[in-house]
Amino acid sequence: MFNKIEIERFRGIKYASIEGFKQINLFFGKNNCGKSSLLESLFLASGLSNPLLPIHVNFMRGYNKARLNDLKLDFYNLESSQPIHIRVENKEKRDLKIRLFEQNQSNISLNADDTNILSNVEEGKYGLKFNFKIDEKCFESQLRFDSANSTDATRIVSKQYVESLRCTYLSPKYDFSASIQGLKNILQNKDEHFIVEGLQLIEPRVKDFIFTDKEMLVDVGLSRRIPVNMMGDGARKIVSLLTAVYDCKDGALLVDEISNGFHYSVMCSLWKVLINAAIRNNTQLFITTHDVDSIKGLRDAALENYKDIVATFKLLKTDDDELKAYHYSLESLDYSINQEIEIR
Repeated sequence: MFNKIEIERFRGIKYASIEGFKQINLFFGKNNCGKSSLLESLFLASGLSNPLLPIHVNFMRGYNKARLNDLKLDFYNLESSQPIHIRVENKEKRDLKIRLFEQNQSNISLNADDTNILSNVEEGKYGLKFNFKIDEKCFESQLRFDSANSTDATRIVSKQYVESLRCTYLSPKYDFSASIQGLKNILQNKDEHFIVEGLQLIEPRVKDFIFTDKEMLVDVGLSRRIPVNMMGDGARKIVSLLTAVYDCKDGALLVDEISNGFHYSVMCSLWKVLINAAIRNNTQLFITTHDVDSIKGLRDAALENYKDIVATFKLLKTDDDELKAYHYSLESLDYSINQEIEIR
C-alpha cells in the first residue's frame, strides 16, 4: 500500500509532499485546493508505463482534446520545459517523470538523450514521454501525435515492464456502464451479497440482482425486478464504488467527491460498508470530499473499531502553490466538528 507521495509541477501544484497514508484515506478542503490533482497524481503513479493516462484523466474532467497546447494544461503554469515529477512509496519506490516533446523543422530532438528514440520521428510530431523507475530500475514509454490529426496517437510502451498494481479512478462524472463487467465477475464468483448489502443502504427491501441485455435488474420485493437506474444516482454510485473495491483487490481505489449522489443520513453506513469491503479485499482507498457530512460519517463509522486504519487530511494551498496536508486523527477531527471549527 502507498504510504507517501511527492509531487512537482503537476497542474496547479508546484510542490507537495504527503506521508502517513493508511488503508482508508480521506482528503478534504475547499474547492480548487488540489484534491482532484492529488488523486490524479496517484493514478498516474499507479500506471507508470501507460502514457495514455494523462489523456484519460482529462477525459474524466470532461475535456477531450489532445492538441499540443492541451497537453500543456497538465504542467504547472503551462510551462512544459520542466517535467512533471511524481514519486510514491509502498513496498517499492515508484518514480515518474512526464515530459512534453515537439518535433518540427527547426528542432529535430529535445536533447541528447532523446536521439536514440526520436531521431527518425517525422516533423510535426508531438507527445508525452514517460521516464519511470521502479526501485532504481529505469524504463520508458511514449505517446506520439501527428499535429495534423490529434485524434490519432501511437503508443510505445516498454516491453520489459508489466504493471502489476490494480488501480481505478472514479471521478464525480463516473460512468455506471463501466461497472458492468465487474458486476458480472462478482456474480460469477457468487459474491453478489457484496453488492446487495450496499444497495440495502438505499433500499432495505433489496434481495438480489441479475443481468439481462446488459442491464442490471434488482429485486425489491415487487412483482418484477426493476432497473437499478430507477433507484436513483445513489444506488448506481454505490454499485460502482463496491464493484471498484472488488476489482481493485490488493490494489488502490481513488474516489473524487464521495458524497455526490448520497443523502447525508446514509454517509455513516456507507463508510462502514466501504471500510469492510476494503478490508475484505485488501484495497487501499483514497477519497476526497468538501462536504462536512461525509467527514462526520467517516468519524462516526471508524472511531470505535477502525481508527488504526483511517487517516484524514485537510488540504490547503499556499500562496506559492505548495499543497500542504494537515493530518487529523479521528479524535481531533471529532473535536473540530463538535467545536464547529471551519475544517472545509
